[in-house]
Amino acid sequence: MPSTHAALPAISETNHLPVADFARVISLLFEPTALLTQRIYEHRPYESYGQLLDRAAELIRGLSPLEQLEIVNAHPRIGEKAAELSALSRAEQGLPSANEDAVLARWAELNRAYEDKYGFRFVIFVNGRSKESLIPIVEERIASGDRRRELLTGLAEMVAIARDRAAKLQDPAAKI
Repeated sequence: MPSTHAALPAISETNHLPVADFARVISLLFEPTALLTQRIYEHRPYESYGQLLDRAAELIRGLSPLEQLEIVNAHPRIGEKAAELSALSRAEQGLPSANEDAVLARWAELNRAYEDKYGFRFVIFVNGRSKESLIPIVEERIASGDRRRELLTGLAEMVAIARDRAAKLQDPAAKI
């Protein structure tokens, strides 16, 4: 698994990678998802990672709802066991809080409730916020959202995460 300080290859190099190596790059940005990787791969070349991510967002919006579910469910759950998270997700979910066991137990309940209601995983761009601070957001989205809007929100959040990762992984001085 790549370290959290891995760097993205130059986009010119990424454009020429075989699909298996291209998939590793896309997995750094989005988490492993063969469907999305293949779609992005088919539309090469890209002039920048920004252009690649713009195209990815467009491709995601054009997928069938079933394909969109596959993409959103590739993302890990907040509060998932560290061993089940990519190095980047582990770093993004932050350090444990003083009451981490209670927070993780609450997230397990919320993840179940969200998935029971919508049929897919809750995704949010954590962006340095604690797991505890995100609880009111997921509670509100469970109470008030509709399924299609939630799916589109989760997919948009995945693209926001990918943009943040791309920015950090292109800057060797940045720490994730």
